[in-house]
Amino acid sequence: MAVLSWGKCGLETTPSVNGAPDAAAQWKAIDTPKENTTKITPTAGTEKTATEEGGELVDVRYGKNTYTLEFDLFVKKGMQRPFEDNDGLIAGEHAFRITPEDEECEGAQIDRAVVRCDESYSTEDGKMLHYVARCLKPKTGKTVKPYTKPKG
Repeated sequence: MAVLSWGKCGLETTPSVNGAPDAAAQWKAIDTPKENTTKITPTAGTEKTATEEGGELVDVRYGKNTYTLEFDLFVKKGMQRPFEDNDGLIAGEHAFRITPEDEECEGAQIDRAVVRCDESYSTEDGKMLHYVARCLKPKTGKTVKPYTKPKG
């Protein structure tokens, strides 16, 4: 039993409708990503400063962070891709859930994101799909919400 939300994670997706997954949404499991590629990266919000003559800082104000979810998938024989793309462009908006290896630990839920796919090939890894999901403002709450898989 882990204390941290690390290790092999589970990824699921469903369409996002009007900024949120449907209450009766059927979440679809995504194949296990390549090791150490699943990550949510924050980008600090814009900083607005007020300085007076002489350059002294009087006040500062920050904008909200933005987030990007990224993961890589191996293209395996017979594998169905999680999204259909047209030269990297994936239509619609999507929601994601990340469940840590220890399902009792806190993961993350993203209610609204747009996704793109970069397809590549190398002799070391074979064919790879690099997914980038830019998280958008959801219908309610935070952009990245805490998620813990329900027991049972």
